[in-house]
Amino acid sequence: MKKENIFSIETLRQLAASEGSQREILSCLLDVWADQKSVDFNNSLLKNLVLRYAEAEKKLKVLNDELKTRQKTMTDELEAAAGIQKTLLPQAVPRSESVEAAFEFLPCDQVGGDLVGLVPYDEDRWFAWVVDVAGHGPRAAMITVSVAQFLQMSVQLNSLGPADVMKALDREFPFSRFNSFFTIIYGILDLKNQIFTYCNSGHPNPVLLQPGENPQFVEGSGPMLGLGLPIPWPEVSVDLSGGKSLLLYTDGLIECADARGQLFGEDRLLEMLNRLQCRSANCLAASIMQEMHAFMGKVRFQDDFTFLALKSKSSSDKS
Repeated sequence: MKKENIFSIETLRQLAASEGSQREILSCLLDVWADQKSVDFNNSLLKNLVLRYAEAEKKLKVLNDELKTRQKTMTDELEAAAGIQKTLLPQAVPRSESVEAAFEFLPCDQVGGDLVGLVPYDEDRWFAWVVDVAGHGPRAAMITVSVAQFLQMSVQLNSLGPADVMKALDREFPFSRFNSFFTIIYGILDLKNQIFTYCNSGHPNPVLLQPGENPQFVEGSGPMLGLGLPIPWPEVSVDLSGGKSLLLYTDGLIECADARGQLFGEDRLLEMLNRLQCRSANCLAASIMQEMHAFMGKVRFQDDFTFLALKSKSSSDKS
């Protein structure tokens, strides 16, 4: 028969008056004492658990506050870096009676590894470049800052042609120093003759758009920069006269994917450009962005996305 662990005084008196009650009373009292000790132990354990939980909650709050502070600091620093990177972009597209330009710069993060430059040197020449540093984010962005500063200096040294700039970049940005690489198209636009002369180092081939003809890639590329290879960079000249356009872009354009994981690709790029009958560089840039957003849908770009469009003004454009 199971014994009750807690007894009233009357129950204990009845047990004391019965025969052999002492052993029974002692057993019951031990049960009561044991239960009380168990209760005391459980209460103490619960109290310790509550205290430890409260202490853990306090430490967690401190850590969360520190994390929020660090996140805010990082966000502020990224916003500052993004602001600095924007200053490297053309602040205003230069104007000319013979050639017009438009560009787009869309980093997939707050800062990116792409760079576009368009610098007027005098009435007859513009310097232009499109750069793509491997990767994206703050590390890639810091390399673009160094590259931009170097290219700005090369513009001041106007005696340097595109091939000379490639050689200088190869020396200044060795792979062993930065443990990274970048591709670039750098060239000089002759406004009077509407000719763009450039060098291509590992960058996607530009696309030439000619009225009445299918768009085509312009071949001609040199070795990767930073490897010290004894291979020259060929200078390529493209005649833009007669209303032709030239599209320089980073691989974020052709490597973006839709919701099904299908890449945009070079064939779709040529097909898209063949449909875009634009009379201005601004129209071309806006149409490309519209097409790209339609292709991507709600999918965000996984890489930086940048391009520069150069278009000559024909007699009909000027009228």
